Amino acid sequence: MGKWEMVRLGDVGTIVTGSTPPKKETIFYDSDDIPFFKPNDFSEDTIEKLTIPNEYVSEKARKKIRLLPVGSVLVTCIGTIGKVGIATCESTCNQQINAIIPHDKVIVSEYLANVVLTRRAYLKQIANAPVVPIINKSNFSEVLIPLPPLDEQKRIAKNLDLASEIVKGYKEQLTELDKLVQSVFYEMFGDPVINEKGWEIQSLQSVCDVRDGTHDSPTYVRDGYPLVTSKNVKQGYIDFSTANLISSEDLMKINQRSKVDNGDIIMPMIGTIGNPVIVNVNQEFAVKNVAIIKFADSIMCNTFIKTLLSSSFFENAIQKVNRGGTQKFIALGDIRKLPIPIPPPDTQTRFTNIVIEIEAQKAQIKQALTEAENLFNSLMQEYFE
Repeated sequence: MGKWEMVRLGDVGTIVTGSTPPKKETIFYDSDDIPFFKPNDFSEDTIEKLTIPNEYVSEKARKKIRLLPVGSVLVTCIGTIGKVGIATCESTCNQQINAIIPHDKVIVSEYLANVVLTRRAYLKQIANAPVVPIINKSNFSEVLIPLPPLDEQKRIAKNLDLASEIVKGYKEQLTELDKLVQSVFYEMFGDPVINEKGWEIQSLQSVCDVRDGTHDSPTYVRDGYPLVTSKNVKQGYIDFSTANLISSEDLMKINQRSKVDNGDIIMPMIGTIGNPVIVNVNQEFAVKNVAIIKFADSIMCNTFIKTLLSSSFFENAIQKVNRGGTQKFIALGDIRKLPIPIPPPDTQTRFTNIVIEIEAQKAQIKQALTEAENLFNSLMQEYFE
């Protein structure tokens, strides 16, 4: 990167901060004329090709907005910092976004978007509000980026776009396989919300051992055992890397009542509730404010229960019992009382075997995805670090 001139974002394009036409003026929103992009239209970690927004404004709002040309690079600068997108159509954006309208003979949109994405950590660092992070237009304009010749920009952008598309393709395959699991589930068991197939209904606690983790706050230590909370339960796995550590004494104390074994399901009860995970790890740990569902001597298969709790069935159930005020919360008693359909064990087993096959396919794709992400990251380092 040192071989190229460093320039300000304000030097390579016109910086525009978006705006929102007054909502009380309904005529500004009475037709889908101009795409109106907001942060929720962006991807989290990749460059979004912004085409179809969640909201539009009408032609009548034209005087209240700044129209952005095709190729404008949009960057979220309030709240969630550093999401990046490229406008593929004439559009506008709200005040949480700074748009860069590139100078055609200076910089290529795709290169600009990629280099801004590499500055995300720095953008978060300079966001200057303690409660709601914000980067104003002036500070945003001063961010430095490397500026190679146009031909080199195009080469870099082409290589990164190709690598990014490979990553995106693998992620889409994983999404489709997750949808396949849900499709097979509904085909075999019907819609659990209405008990479409008329299965016997029992409470979860009558067919499984349902517990929760500690509610205490043990002292954290530098070298110890992970205390898993809701924030550590991700989509399909436990992230031990972000867990606080506790002593062996506290581990033993908590696990006298709430030990988690492989094959159990753990599920967050506070904040992002739901998101069940079947435990399969070689790691001693304890849990806090997390439900534990055990299957020893149960007629239920953990794969069936996990898929059930990942479906609209659980979303429908928690809407009735969610006790959260400012923070969502579901009580252990409510989880225990969940009305669970009881299909025949052999049907559950057939479903489990299908899921095992799908998970094997997912494992191969995840490996390929990791390799593709490593390639993309190595290219980013080669070009920008």
